[in-house]
Amino acid sequence: MNERFDVLKQDAKLGGMPESRGLNFYETDYNLDFLIRFYVPKDKYEHVRPLLSRMGAVAGEELDDLSREADRYPPEFFPYNKNGERVDHVKYHPAYQRMEEIGYSQFGLVAMSHRSGVMGWPTPFSRVLKYSFWYIFAQSEFGLCCPMSMTDSAARVIDQFASHEIKKTYLPNLTSTDMKKLWTAAQFMTEKQGGSDVGENTLMAKKVGDQWELWGDKWFCSNVSADVALVLARPEGASKGTKGLAMFLVPKKLENGERNRYRINRLKDKLGTKDMASGEVSFDGAIGYVVGDIDNGFKQMMSMVNSSRLSNAVRSSAMMRRSFLEALVTARGRQAFGQALIKLPLMKENVFEILLDTEAAASMVFFTANVFDKTENGSEEYKPLLRLLTPLLKGYICKRARYITAEAMEIRGGNGYIEEWVNPKLVRDAHLGSIWEGTTNIVALDVIRAINKELAGDVFLKDFKLRLSNLNNVYVIRAAKLCLKKAEKFKEKVDSIVQEKTFEHEISAKCYMDYMYHLCAASLLLEEADFQLSKDGSYRKMFIFMHYFHRYLLSSNVTGAFDRSLNKWLDAIIDWGQIPANVIEDLLNELEPQAIKSIG
Repeated sequence: MNERFDVLKQDAKLGGMPESRGLNFYETDYNLDFLIRFYVPKDKYEHVRPLLSRMGAVAGEELDDLSREADRYPPEFFPYNKNGERVDHVKYHPAYQRMEEIGYSQFGLVAMSHRSGVMGWPTPFSRVLKYSFWYIFAQSEFGLCCPMSMTDSAARVIDQFASHEIKKTYLPNLTSTDMKKLWTAAQFMTEKQGGSDVGENTLMAKKVGDQWELWGDKWFCSNVSADVALVLARPEGASKGTKGLAMFLVPKKLENGERNRYRINRLKDKLGTKDMASGEVSFDGAIGYVVGDIDNGFKQMMSMVNSSRLSNAVRSSAMMRRSFLEALVTARGRQAFGQALIKLPLMKENVFEILLDTEAAASMVFFTANVFDKTENGSEEYKPLLRLLTPLLKGYICKRARYITAEAMEIRGGNGYIEEWVNPKLVRDAHLGSIWEGTTNIVALDVIRAINKELAGDVFLKDFKLRLSNLNNVYVIRAAKLCLKKAEKFKEKVDSIVQEKTFEHEISAKCYMDYMYHLCAASLLLEEADFQLSKDGSYRKMFIFMHYFHRYLLSSNVTGAFDRSLNKWLDAIIDWGQIPANVIEDLLNELEPQAIKSIG
């Protein structure tokens, strides 16, 4: 057993009310450590571990305290100053401001993938390493991750599409770790009449002399106090729909120091992410600078949205991890009916379900981050796969986080429903994940669109087969054959979507999305199992795969050996202990005939 987990093996106490405060969110997360070892060369792994441990310590105590404090005291809006002048000032609580220092400056969560030198790192951080830090940070603070993500994505869009002058003016501030120089960014896209149908947007851009002026309203603007906003507007005379939209960079202040001509009407009273200001904005001739091709604004914005979708999935998977941690310390540290809660059979099932979903979600986000790294390093063949994975993760993980956070709340019982504990905040924040950057319906249709237009389904299945063709352990290979048969069966659905493009495919879009997610997650768990066996000789990840495949890719209700194995080996699974090979063989012997029968 890894010594890092000793702190979680507390004895249950009568009347005890345990929580996770003070734990190091990295040192107690062996799965995250495992995934970094899986994707990162050994020298970089050894170099980054102390930095992640530092983040884990901050997240487990100071950041968590600040987050709960800021959640209780949302930002205030002051449209006018004492002289009656329009200022549109958003006042944030000191706890929120301190969190900004931790995120933007101390750990450089925005700057880290854009330039070298952040925390002494010699190069820009890879997406895998970057999201390792975000994964830990978001376990305590979700709301601030929105402004940080939009600032990060805006810098990337500006770097890709903007003119040299715009890059020179804005990129150094957007990627600064100096709070006095830092500018944050936002994307203002949603309008009252359009919502998810961005093609209905009416914000007008008028050419006046050699500059553009924006007129109209935006309905939902998160990080509304941002220094810079990327805004979609329709130039006069442009076509209807998304093809007629252009992207403009709209600064809060003009070069002469004057406020730009847009105003905040009010702040939104939200269910969650209460510490971060979202508002409604009216543009009264605001100056905007065209970013990239004026006829390509929507596509450029979608590149920002797709990056944000992955970030959103990382944050939701982080809240799942925090929920698991809270459920675990509760189940192990609280006593009922004369024994620790974790000893009760149904509680074992509750905790294991959360663990299973949490580990699968982490596997998916870090796999996708690795694919993102490959595309940015010039591997063109991975672009269709990334195009598919971002909505796939956004659709499933963000929705599932709602369920997982609620389950963890129920495990804590009455205390879990009280705002003094972290669970209500996790539940409230989790609900936003399914709405930002496209609702579940929108991203499910986007998955179908990627299969149709980019033939991403074929790329997905090709990558799936390639990854499962390089395995070594005999049990892993046996299990891989079942996955490959499931994938071959699903290929019929993919071919049907491409060839027929029927109304029924849209009705089933969420089902296809969920199935593809589970298929991909199962394959990743298998790869990880093979890696773990080669490095540590442990069957733990193989156990996780077996239960995941049985639970999500089979329709059989026959459990038998699966229930027995969960009852006997749950503690070893939680503590990353050794699982004997005969346990895996018993599970495979029960799984194989069920799988073959389900495939038909």
